[in-house]
Amino acid sequence: MAPIACAQYPAEALPATKSTIQSSDWTGYYQIALTPKALGDFKPIHPNLDRVIGDYLQPWAKLKLAATNGVADDVGQVCLPDGLFRYPGFAGTFLWLATPDKVVLVYGQINTAGVQRIYLDRHQHPRNLLPTWNGDSIGHWEGDTLFVDTTGFNGESWLVSSMAPHTEEAHLTQRIRRVKNGSNDGAYIEILYTLEDRGALTSALQYSRYYRRTANAMAENICAEDAATWKEFRNKALRPLVEKSKQVQ
Repeated sequence: MAPIACAQYPAEALPATKSTIQSSDWTGYYQIALTPKALGDFKPIHPNLDRVIGDYLQPWAKLKLAATNGVADDVGQVCLPDGLFRYPGFAGTFLWLATPDKVVLVYGQINTAGVQRIYLDRHQHPRNLLPTWNGDSIGHWEGDTLFVDTTGFNGESWLVSSMAPHTEEAHLTQRIRRVKNGSNDGAYIEILYTLEDRGALTSALQYSRYYRRTANAMAENICAEDAATWKEFRNKALRPLVEKSKQVQ
């Protein structure tokens, strides 16, 4: 699948300097901007992916989406990883940490969204890459923009919260830059995502999100802290399926 052209950025970028790119002044805690007040003049591409993902799915993927039980099959609910697709683009918070050879994004729901390590000291993915939940990320700077290429996904997570599947052919690119909007201080990061999967999608899908740096600290994240409530919720959702299977027998 050929890469698609990058969409035009709607926001004003901060001027690039050597110190901006090579220092750690991006370091901080970021929260996704979702409300009109938080977004201001920013206009995300495809703010609701659940509404458009069906237009990009291959027939088999549409059938699997329709057959997936959102309660019984949700890996995140049993503390397995969600992967990079679901959490960052929908309710994402992350801590940006930088070193000369690596950028690390520690996602707020660390137990399920995990950590994305973006390696800046190599230009290719390892050969015979072992598929993992978050894949292998490599990046490089072009002017004020960090280009990130991630491949090597295991195909076990969902693309969006509506349970759309993907395969090990999934390929994610991120174009990341700081932007300012009106009179704000440039404490926003804009990420343009391009998702390709020749095994599950009919064409590449692009969407963008904005994240604002805040003074808050990353909250503690406990996966399935209230296990009893989760079991009750799951059993209630599965009860109709159990009753239906009894009738068939």
